[in-house]
Amino acid sequence: MSCFLDFGISISSLDLQCTIAACLAFLYTYAMHILKYSLIFLLMLGLAFVSTQASARDGAKESAQEKAKENNDHVQMKDDALRTVFSNTVMVGEYRTYRDITKTFTYREFHTVDGTTDYKEGRKHEDGLWKIIGGDKICYKYPNSDYYTHTYCFFVYEFEGCYYKFTPSNMTLRGPRSWNSWSSRAVREGSGHSCAAAVG
Repeated sequence: MSCFLDFGISISSLDLQCTIAACLAFLYTYAMHILKYSLIFLLMLGLAFVSTQASARDGAKESAQEKAKENNDHVQMKDDALRTVFSNTVMVGEYRTYRDITKTFTYREFHTVDGTTDYKEGRKHEDGLWKIIGGDKICYKYPNSDYYTHTYCFFVYEFEGCYYKFTPSNMTLRGPRSWNSWSSRAVREGSGHSCAAAVG
């Protein structure tokens, strides 16, 4: 029996005469070569995957460490500490976004001990109420205002004498989604502190 083999390799004769056993032996040898190089390729692919996964884990670890450092730098105000910060205090602050109606970024709000506030934003002047809810949120409402018609609650974090307010929608179980997602920030009047760029 004769068989014709053309695998793109050099053979002494194009019309190779072979027995069934010789053909099978040749095919087996050729298949072993293919298997060997396939295994080498898969091994290299596996090593590349492991290396990529390790790099990703290292990156995630570094990111988590940076996040932890940021969390350690920002102190959440709670309970009596939160109440003490605002009670009998004028907060001089700014909003993250421009206030179209009042044409300003800035505000001032005096918090009395009895839970009332005197709020000024541009030409707006409102009488409000403030209270601590759940031990970790400060909430405001302005009963006589046509502009501020809801109850507004915030989580408060302090960093170098600046108090950052975050809405509940910008919070996670581990803290703010981003430290840049604050809605407003303020300092206590007369404290001498500022918020990155000075306010007030």
